[in-house]
Amino acid sequence: MLETHLPVTNACWTPSEGAHSGSVTPDMARMLLGRFADVRQDGGQVIALRDPLGLNKLYAAFHPDAGVIAANYLIDLVRAGTSFTDIYAIPPGSVVTLDPQHRTGAVRRFAALPGRAGSDRTVGELAAEIIALLDQGMQHLAAAHPDLPVAVCLSGGADSSVIASYARRHFPQSVAYSYCLDARPLSEDAIAARAVADHLGLPWRLVRADRQALLDTIPAALLHGQDWRDFNVHAGIVNEVLAAAIATDHPAGALVLTGDLMNEFLADYTPVTHDGIDYYRLPRLSPDRLRIHLARGLQTGDREVGVFAAHGLTVVQPYGWAVSPLLALSEPVSKPQLMMALARGTLPAAVLQRPKLRAQIGDRNAETGVLPQLLRAGIDQQSLEDHFRRTLGIRSPLELRTTVRGGVHQPVPAPRIPAEGHHESLTS
Repeated sequence: MLETHLPVTNACWTPSEGAHSGSVTPDMARMLLGRFADVRQDGGQVIALRDPLGLNKLYAAFHPDAGVIAANYLIDLVRAGTSFTDIYAIPPGSVVTLDPQHRTGAVRRFAALPGRAGSDRTVGELAAEIIALLDQGMQHLAAAHPDLPVAVCLSGGADSSVIASYARRHFPQSVAYSYCLDARPLSEDAIAARAVADHLGLPWRLVRADRQALLDTIPAALLHGQDWRDFNVHAGIVNEVLAAAIATDHPAGALVLTGDLMNEFLADYTPVTHDGIDYYRLPRLSPDRLRIHLARGLQTGDREVGVFAAHGLTVVQPYGWAVSPLLALSEPVSKPQLMMALARGTLPAAVLQRPKLRAQIGDRNAETGVLPQLLRAGIDQQSLEDHFRRTLGIRSPLELRTTVRGGVHQPVPAPRIPAEGHHESLTS
């Protein structure tokens, strides 16, 4: 009736009860902050649920013998004999009642993103709420994992530096990890990350990788990151390099804190130009709508949670706890002002006002990062898509685009509503 492949653990908490890493019931779901997914059998049906941002991936397929097969990774469903086009995603912020007999799913939403970002609340008021959530979440994590090693992924930018400052306060023994292409001199990001770690008094571990190491990481980044789009694959490659280093240092597991998600919530992205071509372009939407679009897009792609979990690590994205107040910030958002408030005097202004560099690049000249290294090796967007399709047995680009539309994996078909006067047979 139910077969599960769910190696990705939950990492969530409630203000009243603290950290929670076990099973999640539908009644609990609306109170939890963080990421989670759960599947359970309930009589002749299967109940599946997933966190509001879809950070924990949860896929399901109907099988003639097993009934419902649920998995965190697409590859596990493919290996179980399911065609990619027959794999469905449990929508984020939803409880879904799966009916294996009729191969349908009834969806009940318990959380949803707003139509656009912004509110009439002040930056100071929202920053205070975000600070309280970050502190409280870190306290719960520390209480739940008193003996687990803690690694902080530190790029040297404002987002990860602020998280590092909270980690230093709540996890005094945490260690900062930074990626750099194996070349001299160090990238701007690596230099900045080292300065932040020194300022906070965090031990700093530089993880180097040369071009061949990056190329060797592509299959794992595609498989664990569950995406073929260049931005997410390139970010997944960096995370694969960091995850491998952290797992080597801590083979029994570790808690990994990252500054991910802030870019989506504030639409803090700009294209990268290399050899006269713009990469990582965004849709032409107003900022308040773009922020919601990017947050909604988190439900597909697994560049953080899936990648680190595949190495036996538990990743936590603290900004995800504060999605509501972050999306409530009105345009135009002054990110330096916000980050200054969140840092609470623990970081120099120069760190919080540093121009944004992508972790996949590391320098303003866009020459030392993952993007140019892969392009020079002939690995472009089409190559990544082709490799992704081969990995998951996707027979054509059309199959990929009809299963994942607009960056969202197809949901389980809804139950049919019988026409008036017609009663569907229970055995049909």
